[in-house]
Amino acid sequence: MAPRSSPATATENRLDSLSFCAPSRIRTFLCPIGPITRTRFLEFVERLKDTAVIRLLDVTPDPRPERVMFSPQGFPGGMLVYNFTTVIDRHHSVLEDFELYRRTMAVFALADYKNLSDLTEVSSVISQLQSETPQAIIHKVIIFDCPLDQSSLPSTDFIAVPPKRNSKVTSMRTIMCDLSSSLLAELPLLAHAFQATDLIASPLARDDDYDLVTLHSVPANQTQPSPYSSNNSLPSTVSRDLKLSYPLSHHGERQRLKRKGRALKMIANMYLLAGRTHDALREYVEALNVLKSTNDHLWHAACLEGIAVSMAILAYLNVSFTIPSVVLPPVALQEKKDSKPEPPHMLELLPQITTTVLSLYNRSQNFPGESIPQITVGETILRTVNLLTSTQLAGGWNAAGRAAAVLSTPIPHVSLSSSALHDAKMLIFSWIIMAQALRLDGVDAIDASRLLTGIASAFGKLGFYRKRAFVLRQLVTELIPRIVDAQALTDKRTYRQQRGSDPRNGGSDKMEMQVSNAVESSSDSSMLALLNDICELYGIGVKELDMVSTFGWTDIKTAVLRMCIELCAVLPDHIGIVKYTNLLFRTAAGEIPIDDQISLVKSMRTAYTIARTVGLEGFEDEYWDPYLVREIAVVESSLWAVPTRTEFKSETDESANQGLFIYNPFALKNTEEEKRYRFVQDEPVEFRVILQNPYGFELDIKAISLVGSGVTFSSDILSVVVPPRKVYPISIYLTPTSSGQLKITGCAFQVYGCKETTLKITPRQVAISAPSRIKRFGGPARAISFVPITKEEDSTEIAVDVVSPLPILRVSRISLPQNSIMILEGERRKFTFVLGNVSENVSATSLEFKYMDSTIRSLSSALSQPSNRSELERYEMEVYLKEREALNIMTDLTDVEIPPNGELEVEVEIVGKHGLKSATIEIDYSHLDATVVEKNGEMYIRTLSFDLTVTVNSSIQVGGCDFVPFGFNMPILEGPQMIPQTTPALTEFLDSVGIRFDSVNEYCLMLLDLRNSWNTPIGIEVTTKLGDNASHVVKATIQPGDVSRLLVSVKRFGDLQSDREIPTLLRSKQLARQSGGTKLSNLKLLAEQAERIIFWYREELLKSLSGCWYEISTGRGSEDLHRGELELRALRITDQMVDILRVEDVMVDISIMAAEGVCKIGRQHWVIAQNAFATLQVTIKTETRKSDDRAHDINDSNNNDQSRSGILRVQPSLRNLSASVSLDVLRRFLFNGILQRPVAKIKPGSNRKLDFPFVVLERGDYELLASFEEIINNGHSPGKRYIARDKVVISVY
Repeated sequence: MAPRSSPATATENRLDSLSFCAPSRIRTFLCPIGPITRTRFLEFVERLKDTAVIRLLDVTPDPRPERVMFSPQGFPGGMLVYNFTTVIDRHHSVLEDFELYRRTMAVFALADYKNLSDLTEVSSVISQLQSETPQAIIHKVIIFDCPLDQSSLPSTDFIAVPPKRNSKVTSMRTIMCDLSSSLLAELPLLAHAFQATDLIASPLARDDDYDLVTLHSVPANQTQPSPYSSNNSLPSTVSRDLKLSYPLSHHGERQRLKRKGRALKMIANMYLLAGRTHDALREYVEALNVLKSTNDHLWHAACLEGIAVSMAILAYLNVSFTIPSVVLPPVALQEKKDSKPEPPHMLELLPQITTTVLSLYNRSQNFPGESIPQITVGETILRTVNLLTSTQLAGGWNAAGRAAAVLSTPIPHVSLSSSALHDAKMLIFSWIIMAQALRLDGVDAIDASRLLTGIASAFGKLGFYRKRAFVLRQLVTELIPRIVDAQALTDKRTYRQQRGSDPRNGGSDKMEMQVSNAVESSSDSSMLALLNDICELYGIGVKELDMVSTFGWTDIKTAVLRMCIELCAVLPDHIGIVKYTNLLFRTAAGEIPIDDQISLVKSMRTAYTIARTVGLEGFEDEYWDPYLVREIAVVESSLWAVPTRTEFKSETDESANQGLFIYNPFALKNTEEEKRYRFVQDEPVEFRVILQNPYGFELDIKAISLVGSGVTFSSDILSVVVPPRKVYPISIYLTPTSSGQLKITGCAFQVYGCKETTLKITPRQVAISAPSRIKRFGGPARAISFVPITKEEDSTEIAVDVVSPLPILRVSRISLPQNSIMILEGERRKFTFVLGNVSENVSATSLEFKYMDSTIRSLSSALSQPSNRSELERYEMEVYLKEREALNIMTDLTDVEIPPNGELEVEVEIVGKHGLKSATIEIDYSHLDATVVEKNGEMYIRTLSFDLTVTVNSSIQVGGCDFVPFGFNMPILEGPQMIPQTTPALTEFLDSVGIRFDSVNEYCLMLLDLRNSWNTPIGIEVTTKLGDNASHVVKATIQPGDVSRLLVSVKRFGDLQSDREIPTLLRSKQLARQSGGTKLSNLKLLAEQAERIIFWYREELLKSLSGCWYEISTGRGSEDLHRGELELRALRITDQMVDILRVEDVMVDISIMAAEGVCKIGRQHWVIAQNAFATLQVTIKTETRKSDDRAHDINDSNNNDQSRSGILRVQPSLRNLSASVSLDVLRRFLFNGILQRPVAKIKPGSNRKLDFPFVVLERGDYELLASFEEIINNGHSPGKRYIARDKVVISVY
């Protein structure tokens, strides 16, 4: 498993590569191995960078005696500084012997234990690392998040890093200390290798056959090692027991001293890297003395530079040291003769040393092969520039300045005097001009770019922005074309090699090369910083993405951005392509032709795809059009039931039962309340979002969702493609997750190639106005030119209330086909419908049903209009409106609850009501939360309604009625046990109507005419109440279209207080009192009194009657047959019918007592022998009276005990004769006593019997009649006269 190069964004070190002490850092290459994601790799790199500085005091020394040359115990106060990188710098491999800090000393392969199925996957990686990076002295595999112990790993070359949750604060630093111990233990081998070589050549003195370093002594048991190759690798046959020695050679004494001096300089470099700075200083001084004597100017200068770096580090560590005399200026040497010489200031000495170094570099150019590349000279100058800049910005050679020079730590803000700052700037400026004066003709393009960017950075730190702009312009105009050509040549060469290695490769190799280039080109993030600086110089806002700059000309900005895009395309820098294409559309989208828009977006999407393929993240910018979202609106849907706020009313609240109907059509609805939107927690709501795309390409939106404030909510995330040059509507569902107020402010979306952007609702596009022009220069002129693209007042929002969770009910199914039904008048049919609660978490705990049908509208309209209808007619309309409900809920809904995702089957009864055509069922439902109701005193309900289509056909029509009393002359026979009875035919009839013969006078017969309007025979059943628990049923069958008369026995009624007012069911009624004395008023009062009498007796009659009908089967099943109730309220009665129905409160019954010679032959018919003694018995019965029975009893003296008094009169007469003759019976009858008797104080509910003995002297037929005349007011006022209903007939033989 070979290690892989990683994308370059990971190489952005915290340590400045041009820092003054950069030569003291150990270059360490980090590479990923095994299955590992880019994010995880970068996380591991950051964890290593946090431990880049290691104290030697914490490093454990190697116990082997041959490895103690660079032991940390030699200088415990020192430190190791690592320069972690993810790219091997092969470009400067020629300088690795001269400047050892450029050499990759360690290779760490990083693995993710979570993605490793088995450690054998990485067990062979060490040998591969050694073969691919032979210049390194240690190769380690670091396995992160590994729970295993070190003993469980394949070898000591594998390091286990525990997960963060199991790690201590010092765990990673401890591991780095162990790795540092291994590194220091291997450095002596490299030192011996340099010591054993004949001569270490200068960088430009080598040819292709030059061996950089060779080993002189090899043990006998080992083979002859191969020479140390041009890439500075250490052969595997290096002896571990070599000691420092300087053998004689044939080069002479001068050559021997040069060899010795250069070897000492390399040893000093190793001491410097190993953190033993005081030893490095000593070795540098010794090497300098040797090299100075041989006039080796190049290496002499390198030693001086190493001495300067060592002194700077020792000063940072606060370690006292003596400045070597070899670096002191001549003036200092002259003063050294004094007894107490004054040492020079470090900030003055170090630049002087650099001046000497540059002089020696310049002198070495006169010797063939002893010169160095311009990059070394330039970096030496820039390191001194950074030293001076850091110390000056920190306020001098203090702790902050030394830390910035050594470890590149941030510099705190220090206020300096203008004069001191100006002098320091001029000094540093002279050094920068020295670096800028270097000739770059023969310098590699990458090195030249590195030097120029370093110069531009120095100018920027000092505030020389114009000079910085000049350097950047020089970089763009002169060096970028060379970079483009070099990169194109490299890509072409690589592509040919790949095609030559595998001829079958086609487009896949090209794609792989693009991905590889994307990884490598991304390694230098300074290129993007450079281009950003150029854009800012021309007033192109790189950071202020929500603002637009009015500075500069749009044409120039467009040209600059196009140049940046072309440069990034050739490098290739895919991040730059995405970034600057976005900026181009943001800056001048309206001036780009459509064809160019399409090509730019196409290349942008391709670059974005490649960058994401290699694992790059976080480089996108926001979408450039701030007017993408033009409108957001709530979509009203039938699936979305808007809740209505109402006051909570308990079951005991009387106001809850007020009103006309369960469904009140007269109640005015609050239209403002209905129009207000309310959302319900945890329920999705649809929004319509209007998007605009004014460009000539399709806008690919990867994700778009709603954003807002207030309550928490979740929004659907959609992917949509907006057509070019279109206004495009989409639907997004939002679900509130808490209650309160919700404000929808805009949309969050991510366009392909851009990062997630949040835009507010902007219904109209506002022109951008430039700020007031005030003459300014430099950076301030650009700073004030930025104005916001959109203003707060130009945006809108949607504010709605979110209520607590409510159930959602749906009519899942209904037993009626197409919600329609056909029934007959009076028929009752039942159907069911199922309410389903589609809510996931809320149950429906409150259900209220309301109804509306077509008859309610017509009757309500008729009642609401003034008319001349009588009170009786209005009452009938009110009864049909209120009591004749077309729909009734049969299911018991007490404490009903529909659980989430549950169902409730509701049974409804529909009644065939005349005029019924349609009906609507409305269901108000909610979830009662006692806490919320008690707190707010209100609740939110939802309404579900569905319509029914009803067809009502005629069934049985009531034609009319009449009443007939039973006759007094009904024949009577003596039955068994001496019980009187009538004839068999009459007995059968009385039994058929449910009347006993002895109580026949309490009943009457009703003749009821019924008509069958249906097309099939219908059976009729009419039930009449004959007593408290007795009833009688009359049955009949009526053929289609026929009229049938039914004989129904009706029990007569007593006094019903018929002077009461006719009640009303809908309104309070006020009596209009008429002024008396006029004929019209009397007639009206009499008419009203007669109407009331008829009303109350008719109501009592209807209470005692009930009827039903049923369709007789004609071959159909019994389930399909119609059946229903008779609507008997169509009956109408008259005054004469009332007289038959009414039973007086005082009844007079007469009869003949049984005696010898007396025989009863009929109900009121007796046969008496002539001259036989008989007794006439008169019974006066009184009913219980109420205190308000009669208004004229108010002044009655007997009113206190409510007893009755009066005169009983008996009147005999001849039968079947005229009145003038029939009353002449005085000679035919002999009565014992008078025929008029006073009767006093008959209490209510009691009776009084009076006997009248008599003898009939002549044969014939006679009639006896009795009457009772009531006396009130002590006889001063006439009372009511009560006549016996049946007279007695006597036949004398």
